[in-house]
Amino acid sequence: MRVGFTIIALILTLALPYWVYLPFIFAGVIVFPLYIEAVFLALLIDTLYGGGEYGKMLFGFPFGIVAALLVIFAAPLREHLRFNA
Repeated sequence: MRVGFTIIALILTLALPYWVYLPFIFAGVIVFPLYIEAVFLALLIDTLYGGGEYGKMLFGFPFGIVAALLVIFAAPLREHLRFNA
């Protein structure tokens, strides 16, 4: 399921606008434990579309940094969520 989700996220990243694929990737970070693929997808987004002016301020990879922080901070949050109620 995780591999299929990552393939769909990759296709969405390449084909659709950011307001479609960013919530999808964010959902993957919340649902899957330690979804490191989000960081790689974010680095792909930064490489393809660039960070613009913000990319120069945040070392050139603003989405990558935000995705890495999101994965780190979502790990403790996931322990408090129950998906099988």
